[in-house]
Amino acid sequence: MMASAIRRKILSVVPVLTAFLVLGACGGGSNSSTPPPPVPVIQNLNDSTLPSSPVGLPLEIGGTGFQSAPGQVNFTQGSLTATVTPNASGWSSTGIVVDIPSGNGTTNFTVPGTISVSVTTTGGTSNSLNLTLVQTVNFAVNNLTWTQTTALPTAMSGMGAVAVPGSASGSAFVVVAGGYDGTKNNTTVLANTIAPAGTLGANWNAITTNPLPSPRAFAGMAEADPGNSLVSANSRFIYVIAGQQTTTDLPGGTSTVFMASVDPGTGIVGPWTQLANNLPVSLVGPGVTLFNGYVYVVGGLQTSGIPSSAVYSAPVNSDGSLGAWTTSPNSYSVTVAFPSVFGFGGNLYVANGDSQNETNPSLADIGGVTNVNYAPAIFGAVGAWTSTSSTVKNRSKQIIWLSFGQIIDAEGTYNGTPSCCELEHTTVDPDSTLAAWNQITNSINEPGANVYNAAAIVSPLLSPSNTPRFLLLGGETFVQSGATFPTNPLSATVYVNNAP
Repeated sequence: MMASAIRRKILSVVPVLTAFLVLGACGGGSNSSTPPPPVPVIQNLNDSTLPSSPVGLPLEIGGTGFQSAPGQVNFTQGSLTATVTPNASGWSSTGIVVDIPSGNGTTNFTVPGTISVSVTTTGGTSNSLNLTLVQTVNFAVNNLTWTQTTALPTAMSGMGAVAVPGSASGSAFVVVAGGYDGTKNNTTVLANTIAPAGTLGANWNAITTNPLPSPRAFAGMAEADPGNSLVSANSRFIYVIAGQQTTTDLPGGTSTVFMASVDPGTGIVGPWTQLANNLPVSLVGPGVTLFNGYVYVVGGLQTSGIPSSAVYSAPVNSDGSLGAWTTSPNSYSVTVAFPSVFGFGGNLYVANGDSQNETNPSLADIGGVTNVNYAPAIFGAVGAWTSTSSTVKNRSKQIIWLSFGQIIDAEGTYNGTPSCCELEHTTVDPDSTLAAWNQITNSINEPGANVYNAAAIVSPLLSPSNTPRFLLLGGETFVQSGATFPTNPLSATVYVNNAP
């Protein structure tokens, strides 16, 4: 019975099909089998749920149906529209990279403000997604002055620290995980509030119910939120990546990745999960950053004590987990451990680090390099590396602060007298290179910390004077250099700039 019904259905179509063929033969229709081009669809901007950016920086547009040849990207704010045709090198069927215009050449967009972004091809015009335009903050690095805020409960080095934006306007948190206390590596997790002035709450909150699953020191740490990843609007996630498990491992190293959620209202850290996707290798002292929805890992000490030049990336999934790690075919320019890594303007930057073999991450050895290199990092793919301005000092086990294109390279071990040259700074030029580095040598503009293996964050909040706040946490006191010098005293002090 079923077969008979199917035959009747087929037979009922035959006259219609025959008529179509006759019309086609008479020129009444087209016999082309080429489908029309698809209408483009934008899925995300900068791999973020709530994307934001200053004007002038590259914007990553992910989606489908963009075709192989460049169309146009439309930026609209009210009645004002700017239309940009990207370079062919920045256009593919699933991804577009285009610089955000300041306006249409006659009238500028209102900043801060919101613009809608759409894509037009021969298939039509896509849906629109909103992008928040943020004001570029100008500040004078040479006018920095410093004060101390709430110290860590215990003197520590080799711990990780991340800033976490709060859910309420004007709220933010800092989370510290792991670290070396002079005797052992720890599972400690601490949280505190950050005020707009950069100061911390009067007391650190020890997350005793949710410590790290196992001890970690000299690990990488990163934070995902809707502004930098495709997670939900109320989600915050933190990661502890690789690192040394016990001090008897020389240098040891793990490939594990721990993840926990952070309550954006209270700063409380939830239970930790070991993610399924480990790093391809075990590392101590890797350079880690999260940039436009991807975690990037550069260098680090291998279990042999030999620095690595490998570069890895993994996407942040909507549930906060990380996707599979990809090994870039473009290894870093030098083998290095303890480098500083950050993303800005479509590029991944790597500065300094230790190029020598090493078994004890706590030593104040002078094996740092002045190398600084950058590579395009688009949709998780890292391109070829380009050398840019070298730092003044050959820093290792140092930290870096980045704010609106200004960079401060700070602390660490370096050649010369400890405390002589705590800070140096540069800016990102429009062509992605870095300007020449300049040392900040006036003691009133330096924190006076003189530490290495410290942790550092940039507060998500601007100060009341609309300037950034940089925090430096703990570390080992750099009182003497030398590869054979024993472990230096540890610090619990937390510094923050109170000017400009």
